[in-house]
Amino acid sequence: MEIRRFFINPEDIENGVATVKGDEFNYAVKVLRQKVGYSVVVNVGDGFDYNGVITEISKNYLKVSISKKTLCDSMPKNIITLYQGSCKQGKNDFIVQKAVELGISRVVFFTSKYVVEKNVNLNRLNKIAVEAMKQCGRADYIFVNFLTFDEVLSDINEETVLFYEGDGDITAKEIDKNVRALIVGSEGGFADEEVLALREKGVKTVTLGKRILRAETAAVSAMTLVQYSVGELE
Repeated sequence: MEIRRFFINPEDIENGVATVKGDEFNYAVKVLRQKVGYSVVVNVGDGFDYNGVITEISKNYLKVSISKKTLCDSMPKNIITLYQGSCKQGKNDFIVQKAVELGISRVVFFTSKYVVEKNVNLNRLNKIAVEAMKQCGRADYIFVNFLTFDEVLSDINEETVLFYEGDGDITAKEIDKNVRALIVGSEGGFADEEVLALREKGVKTVTLGKRILRAETAAVSAMTLVQYSVGELE
């Protein structure tokens, strides 16, 4: 039987006993049909797996007796941020899910001149991130944020690459192992002045070849290239 994973707050573990409540409790009991005696893994976002057994199921919570705390072997070695131009028609959901699976630690959606979708449901996206973390076995929290383009400019440094449909400053093979952030545009791409502003911050541009990619395809390709370059796919 598959051992299920549940995310809780750090304060919900006390004296070797974890309390699972709220949405995680409802999912555990009503969807997964967890019962007393089942082995589970509890996570609090600190990179560790808390292995234990369900000892009590009440109306609004369940208790897990923790028997072992181990470092999660699925944790990324580097903290990498994806800055993603907000996309239309549910593509943001897909991008968050794949970012988590590929080991990205922070996802920031942003508005820019050619972004159409400016209504971003952060609550939904953060829930999708948690579900993706369970699926791929991670033990850290991935927080999804939303910024303006100017705020992104203030947030980045020269350890950032921009995946861009125009001419690239470097090739994919030349992405530095010290890169800690990547920027991918929305369906409309970037205005020339936005690319110039990013370059003035020391950001290098990278192309993804001669073919025109969908925004979500570009995001997955870019994340994979960066994670390979920094050693996360070894």
